[in-house]
Amino acid sequence: MAHREFTDERGRKWFAWDVYPTLAERRVRDAGPPPGVRERRRFVERRTRISARMARGWLAFEASDGERRRYAPIPNDWTQASIEQLRGWLTSGEPAPPVRRLVE
Repeated sequence: MAHREFTDERGRKWFAWDVYPTLAERRVRDAGPPPGVRERRRFVERRTRISARMARGWLAFEASDGERRRYAPIPNDWTQASIEQLRGWLTSGEPAPPVRRLVE
């Protein structure tokens, strides 16, 4: 996983890294187990879905104040991109949900 640091036009510090979802995370529908197979989950809850656009990965951006954004798909050679390009992808990115913690 590559990692970059930069500041936006307002002087806020941002961290950027690439995210490649695993095969298990690439669900496009919440189908459950195949017919004839018993559900193994103890607690049945909605599974996270990943859009087709995000299935091949995205750039994750996180500001020092906690704001998060995502940009997909991952641009080729993004690790060599200029600060202006990173800022452009940040601006074009969509807001990301807050981090889910196992223990809070």
